[in-house]
This record gives sequence, structure tokens and C-alpha cells, in this order.
Amino acid sequence: MPLYTFELRDGSCGIADTVGVKLADRDQALCYAHEVVRELMGSREQQTRTWRLDVYEDHDRRVFEIPFVRLDETLGHLSPHWRSKIEDLCNRSRRLREAYNSARITMRESRALVARSRGKPYLATEGGRPIIREGDEGDSGRARHLGSAAKI
Repeated sequence: MPLYTFELRDGSCGIADTVGVKLADRDQALCYAHEVVRELMGSREQQTRTWRLDVYEDHDRRVFEIPFVRLDETLGHLSPHWRSKIEDLCNRSRRLREAYNSARITMRESRALVARSRGKPYLATEGGRPIIREGDEGDSGRARHLGSAAKI
């Protein structure tokens, strides 16, 4: 049975599931992910509408991208045209926040590198994460898999 892990994309650094759950197939993984999305949304649709849950198979290959807005039942009264506009707006909003956060992280890292090279004190960690990143893993370590997921 494959191991499925999840990553919550909320516009910041995201939250990755490191444990995962073993499920029989992708259909079960998709149903499980939909349940997780609905539970996380739980009467907070407006606050979580821009979030997305990515599903990975065996820790490395993204198989589904599930935008919360797609499962938001409070938008059920909208026509398909307006619903698709809201979905697009939510996706753009999340991507903008992710780009802003990435730029902020890069700026802090640049400042820390310059300070370290000059022998001056610098901020070493933020939120438990090192400011100066080691290697080329990007924000979530999964950036190399962007093109391989089904959009659900």
C-alpha cells in the first residue's frame, strides 16, 4: 500500500505532513484529503478559502492539488461563471502571498549572509527554521514536483 503525505499551502511556508497515512489507492487518498479539507475549513470558509492541500504519494510525487475554495459549500449559490472567478481569485491570492513570503525569506537570508560575512551578529532562526538555508531545497523542499499533480 502506498504512503500518502499531505502539505497544507496557506500562503506562508506551508505545513508538511511527515508521517502520512497508508491507503489502498489514489481514489481513497482523494476522499481522505477531501475529508481533511472539510475538517480544516469547519465553519471558517472565508479564512481558509485561499488554502490548498497537496497530496503526495510515497513522500515524493504530488498526485493531487485540492484548493479549499473548490470544496467550499458556502459558494454553492453562485453561478458557475462567478464561482470560477472566485476560485481563480483565491488561487491568485494564495500565490501572491507565497511569492511575498518567499521574497521576505530571501531578504532575511541575504541580510544574514552579509552580516555573517562581515563578522557581525545576525538573526539565526525564525519560527524554529534557520534563516540561512542549506542546499537548494526551496521553501518546502517539494518545488521540483510542481508539474506532476492532478488539479482537483
